[in-house]
Amino acid sequence: MIIIGITGSIGTGKTTVSKMFKILKIPIFDSDKEVKEILDKNQLVIEKILKIWPDTTSSDQMKRKIDKVALSNKIFKNKEERKKLENIIHPLVEKERKTFLQNPSNDGIVGLDIPLLYETGIDKKCDYVFLMKTSKKIQKKRVLKRANMTEKKFELIKKSQWSFARKIKEKPFIIYTSFGKTITFVLVLFYLLKIKLRVKYSD
Repeated sequence: MIIIGITGSIGTGKTTVSKMFKILKIPIFDSDKEVKEILDKNQLVIEKILKIWPDTTSSDQMKRKIDKVALSNKIFKNKEERKKLENIIHPLVEKERKTFLQNPSNDGIVGLDIPLLYETGIDKKCDYVFLMKTSKKIQKKRVLKRANMTEKKFELIKKSQWSFARKIKEKPFIIYTSFGKTITFVLVLFYLLKIKLRVKYSD
């Protein structure tokens, strides 16, 4: 199995590249999707979070739910609060990731779509890393189109992630996403071919 980490700061095109992997029939572990599933369905987690942050309860009176917008607004303002949430969520996501990697059908190339790949040290478990890169102008434009996003929140999220300059010191493959999906797809194909050739001639 060849493990490729897919990462990048918010709004740099990580999700788009993950979709390209899926088009190429490469299995993907989507950590954001897993977090959403946990916050929506894991009642033990929901109760823990609502005990710590009771003001993040959804207005849905039929069932105790988390208002994810209120929760994200709270944790990105405070590093300690963010760490509390990570301590609840990350072990469960890690368990699901291990299950994914142990799946016998995933015996070729697989992708790990993880925004905080470097920050959590999971890059060390990858054979290669694809790091997304776009211009600051395009990144900001993409992010501010998202629902419930503000410039202040955008800046807080960026501060919680490693800078691009710090990430490239780890020598990832850089995927530029500023020039349209076709160019991005060509870069993805190029690096995948490069990886396959490396594996072939190292055997």
